[in-house]
Amino acid sequence: MKLVLFDIDGTLLNTGASGVKTLDKVIYEKYGKKAKYDIQNIVGMPDKHNFAYMYQNTFNKKPTAKIMQDLLKAYIAALPSEIKEQIKNKKYRLITGIENFLKELSKHKDIVLGLATGNSEEAARIKLEPAKLNKYFTTGAFGWCANNRAEMLAKGVKNASKKYKYNFKPEEVFIIGDTQHDVMAAKENGYHSAVVLEASLAPKDKLLRAAAELEAKDFTDIKLWSMWLGLTADPKGVKKGSYIMPASAIEHVFFSRTGIDEESLKKFRIKKYEDLESGTLW
Repeated sequence: MKLVLFDIDGTLLNTGASGVKTLDKVIYEKYGKKAKYDIQNIVGMPDKHNFAYMYQNTFNKKPTAKIMQDLLKAYIAALPSEIKEQIKNKKYRLITGIENFLKELSKHKDIVLGLATGNSEEAARIKLEPAKLNKYFTTGAFGWCANNRAEMLAKGVKNASKKYKYNFKPEEVFIIGDTQHDVMAAKENGYHSAVVLEASLAPKDKLLRAAAELEAKDFTDIKLWSMWLGLTADPKGVKKGSYIMPASAIEHVFFSRTGIDEESLKKFRIKKYEDLESGTLW
């Protein structure tokens, strides 16, 4: 069995920054003050963190539990109209190739698809509904259940294990996101990691230094993604620079171009394939 957990914003969809815009509007409408924030302190972080960060940065004090719940309630109520506005302005769109990729993965009975998103579950479902993607995801973890992404991913795996009555081992978990936070959280738990670049707002240098196993522009090349997931072999090799697999010759080229050495690798707590119980993928 394998568990594939997807982020939403920048990974499955580009929603025109609907989440940030909605929270910005909610804060202004509730408190009459323009929200203050740095987008890079929000991208890739759980909503529980983002709500607290934006409130504190705007009012110079931490929000109470009641304020957080009030913000969340108002946010959920306002999000659908913001999504409709982004659709109207043609800023809501699927990441290239994702529909075909999800359809292909759904054919495999030994693969479970889930969400690992910073959105609250209600917000996640609201964002996915116009694209008709909710049907693919039967489990997951969401941004209101954890203070950091690593903890959130671990909860996602625990939820999937409970639902499917199968104990997913770290080497059977594949995390797909679009920021360095997705990669680092995956590595902290010993999971596989991949990033999609098409709509990522992450700084390129930080994304490179996070050293995901796979970097791809989008989901067009299903064979490439299938090789990463271990669903198909790689008989002829792939285009140079298309993917990075730990414990391979190309790894050294990748780490040298990003300035990462062996000591730095230890800090990332990377699990190399030869250290896994399952051995190498192919």
